[in-house]
Amino acid sequence: MTSLKKQLIFWLVGLLTVVGLVAGTLSYLLAYNDAGRFLDHQLRQVALSIDEGSQLPSMQAKYFRESEAERSSDFVIQVWYENYPVRSSRPDFDLPRAQRQGYSDMHTKSGAWRAYTLIYPNRTVQVSQASEVRRRSAEEAAMRALLPVAGLIPLSWVLVAFGVSHILKPIAAVTRAATERDASSLEPLPLEKIPDEVSPLIVEMNGLLSRLGDALESQRKFVSDAAHELRTPLAALQLQIENVKQGGAKEEFESRVDELRSGVERASRLVGQLLKMARFEAQNEIRREELDLGEVLKSCLGDFIPIAERKGIDLGMESFSEVKVTANERDLRTLFDNLLDNAIRYTPRGGKVDVSLGAASGRAIVEIADNGPGIPEALLPRVFDRFFRAGGQDTEGSGIGLAIVKAIAAKEFAEIELGNRKEGTGLIARVSFGIGLS
Repeated sequence: MTSLKKQLIFWLVGLLTVVGLVAGTLSYLLAYNDAGRFLDHQLRQVALSIDEGSQLPSMQAKYFRESEAERSSDFVIQVWYENYPVRSSRPDFDLPRAQRQGYSDMHTKSGAWRAYTLIYPNRTVQVSQASEVRRRSAEEAAMRALLPVAGLIPLSWVLVAFGVSHILKPIAAVTRAATERDASSLEPLPLEKIPDEVSPLIVEMNGLLSRLGDALESQRKFVSDAAHELRTPLAALQLQIENVKQGGAKEEFESRVDELRSGVERASRLVGQLLKMARFEAQNEIRREELDLGEVLKSCLGDFIPIAERKGIDLGMESFSEVKVTANERDLRTLFDNLLDNAIRYTPRGGKVDVSLGAASGRAIVEIADNGPGIPEALLPRVFDRFFRAGGQDTEGSGIGLAIVKAIAAKEFAEIELGNRKEGTGLIARVSFGIGLS
């Protein structure tokens, strides 16, 4: 993994170093050039201050009193008159006279010189300074300008490291809070003093923890409820096995085997429903395609017609419209199978189950109505709860079918309603989908 702190320090230190080097270089060059201009200005001012040469004798005397180092730093003044030898502040100086007025660079056996020449009608004044002296003076001035920048660069490194550590301190606290907790702790991570750029990530992580907590709680509840629901049929199976082992007359033995087979079927059906419920709750992505809703519904009806005939129940399609929906076919079949199974299961022998398919307000509407006992109005809000059976524990059924229907409807963006019929007795289940009319 890459450390955000190290990356920030690396890039900020690198950036400040580059900026410092560029600033230092510019400061050095500007100070060097300013020193050169200042020394040029001094040459001109000295040249302008020289009269016909009356100052030169005192300058010559001063020259002989100075040390070699002091002499090398002085200006050299030369004055020429018509038909007279040159007069100079240094008797041994042999710099030639410039032919034009202004600044010029000259070379002698003793080295390079910078000179400023003033040409009058009756005389020429020339002030010179060794280029080496000028260079040293300019470098000293430039170095004085460079030193503060050079000192600030390492200081900026320290400040960057301190600043980044301070800024990332809240994130480090979040990291510690995440690493120090155990797997069962789903408390939200702290958001105090978190930078705005990072806080959305922490908020999303807290949301994920919350959703994970809900999922784990739902899973725990599901396992607890499943264990409770399985306990009864398993106990019944054990009792039925004991009855079979006791033997008895052939008719009694066959009756006990039938009871055992029926118990096994009920337990198997409950386990199957539990597995379906777990699959639908865990399913994140499903494959959808355009389906003819009428064909799916007719296929489901065909599967339940033999069951309905055995109970003497009239199962049929009351009205039909051709509509298409985008959904997962397997999920739709499971949804309709559970609704039809419930309708047939709770409809008395000789009863009737009517199925209709229509379209209204841009939605496909499937209605499955029976003439069974219905559900008390006070219990209707709970019918989609897992393991809830409105008819009590003695009523055949697992109490999971409608919970599966609700889970599928949510995944398929469908709306499911369950209510008592207004005319007569019975229940009506209404499922609506968004559609594309054919």
